[in-house]
Amino acid sequence: MLLAAVGCTTDAGSPAQVSQPVADAGRVMFQGQGPTHLLVVQATLDGSDIRFPLEDLPGGDQTNPDWSPLGDRMVFVVNDGARDDLWIANADGSEPRMLLDCRDECRFLDDPAWSPNGAEIVYSRRTVRGRDELGSLETIDVPTGRVTVILPLRFRTFTAGARWSPFGSHIVYESVHTVSRRVDAEVDGVSLRIATPGSHVPGPALTEPSLFAATADWSPDGRQIAYSSLARPDSEASDLFLIPAGGGEPRPLTHLADAGGFAQEPDWQGDGESIVFSGRLADRAGSAVLLEVPADGGTPADLGLRAVIGRHPRVEPGA
Repeated sequence: MLLAAVGCTTDAGSPAQVSQPVADAGRVMFQGQGPTHLLVVQATLDGSDIRFPLEDLPGGDQTNPDWSPLGDRMVFVVNDGARDDLWIANADGSEPRMLLDCRDECRFLDDPAWSPNGAEIVYSRRTVRGRDELGSLETIDVPTGRVTVILPLRFRTFTAGARWSPFGSHIVYESVHTVSRRVDAEVDGVSLRIATPGSHVPGPALTEPSLFAATADWSPDGRQIAYSSLARPDSEASDLFLIPAGGGEPRPLTHLADAGGFAQEPDWQGDGESIVFSGRLADRAGSAVLLEVPADGGTPADLGLRAVIGRHPRVEPGA
């Protein structure tokens, strides 16, 4: 069987070959390198049947895709050359349309995640006013386009990587703090927090800002949160950790950073027994690939039969 490798965010390269589909196999969606720019990519969980469902969509890079809860649609980000907008399409790439246009003071819209009931999408907004930058956390109602602010605009703090809890009652996100309010100010800390829609108030920090926790995802039962983080403030790269959703002591899930690898962007599989992520094994060099690790601990391994290069994996609902 022919398998394909797909490029990641920072790599240019030739387009991947497309293999024959595997019947009844679950899929994973991620961002990868197309012939000229980043594209949304889909593949079966063994790494085969590589597809670019939005290859013909005009515009720039396609990033940060996420499935609708039924797996029949997807949301993703498109860069128009100046700003990042939110788009949706059917899972096969048909009927793409812009969902939310970033314009006027908006700098970009990013990290969209579909709600469990399929009605809303949460995302992060960055806004520029003069030389200052502000961040907010918002949702958009998919049928009507109505925007609701979850966390209002703030200086020196912006949000990223938001994900809904399994029952849609809470949202975990990255609270990113900067040294000043200026555009592109240096980040001096990142912690995970949980927001409750309707409260407009961020919850307490679940992690230490100096560990730069990021890219969190809830377990299917809502009891745990997987995320990437530095093990220590002086660590060279991130590993995966688990923490109780109500807070507590983190538990390391991977141990790649000290050996020269890294782990980031975890996504739970539907049975709760394993986690798909992007990273690099300790005995390798080069770009991030799609990997898998048992949720109760174990040795990370390639997701498929050979390395598939990519970032920001999202496992198809039910797979």
